[in-house]
Amino acid sequence: MRPVRVVVYGAGTMGLLATRMLKEKGAQIVGAIARSDAKKGVDLGTLAGVDKLGVLVDTDAERVLGSVRPDVVMLATQSFIPEIYDQLAMCIRSGANVLTLAEETFFPWNTSPTLTAQLDRLARIHGVTVTGGGHQDSFWIHQVGALMGASHRIDSVKGFATWNADDYGPDVIATKHVGETLEAFEHAVGQGDAPPTYGRNVLGALAQASSLTPVGWEATVRPVIVDQDRTSRSLGRTLSAGTVIGYSDVDTMRTAEGPVFTFEMAGYVYGAGESDTNEWNVYGEPDLYLGNGVVPSYTTTCTQWVNRVPDVINARPGVVTIDEMPPLSYRALPLHRYVDGGKLS
Repeated sequence: MRPVRVVVYGAGTMGLLATRMLKEKGAQIVGAIARSDAKKGVDLGTLAGVDKLGVLVDTDAERVLGSVRPDVVMLATQSFIPEIYDQLAMCIRSGANVLTLAEETFFPWNTSPTLTAQLDRLARIHGVTVTGGGHQDSFWIHQVGALMGASHRIDSVKGFATWNADDYGPDVIATKHVGETLEAFEHAVGQGDAPPTYGRNVLGALAQASSLTPVGWEATVRPVIVDQDRTSRSLGRTLSAGTVIGYSDVDTMRTAEGPVFTFEMAGYVYGAGESDTNEWNVYGEPDLYLGNGVVPSYTTTCTQWVNRVPDVINARPGVVTIDEMPPLSYRALPLHRYVDGGKLS
């Protein structure tokens, strides 16, 4: 069986880390797409810090997709369906499966139902699969679902996770209101100037996986204020004490069957000694706890993204959400060894 043919769409932090991992897992990278003209014509391997791959980055996505015919496009550009709809549709029409890091895509049915339905129809017509992957795959969905499976009765589920916004570059930093005064932050949030939360997608996927029916949603935003000067690597400057360094999204989902779910996700610029966390409590009979200690979210975003590749190729056509996928597996062998026979003809 031949190697899995991959196009890396988005030559930023995540796409470049995944490039190395894909290469080490035996994938054949056949194309690379970036939005930055500064990266055009540069070998993808050079950008990723590995040996040259003979794959030059291009800014013309349609040209790349039409010329190399990938099995999978690894898409890492933006976070929400309306932002990447045209990119997804282009990949689908080229006959490629899509595995994207866009956070909304791991369960977009309750936040962008119309656009998701359109993508689902288009993917079915072209016989390809669209799935959202990354850090949330195991840490927020499959591990939590397994913990819930150890319960006789669930009254409530509460999750708390943190991530360092400084790890993901200035584009992400800009969405977290970093460096603003509290007054400016409150004004912006009051005007609706905050991206949608990912909590609703996480909780929706958990409900779907457990055959629960959401009947009510609540969402709040809490600023994270620095108490002493803190340096941001991404911004290249010091953030003064008293300014906003990020914020927490808190989402609550009530279900017809009774269990109430709350998920708080805090993204901000870390100080010395801080690290990513992922903790979940299931209250009922019995009370259960899941904690992952120090979580290397930056790395696990890409490890899970890459390990999910064979499942996306094997899946049915359409938009397939994470709750429909099997739990992640470690890939000791080249990725194509996990693909069903006939899928890589």
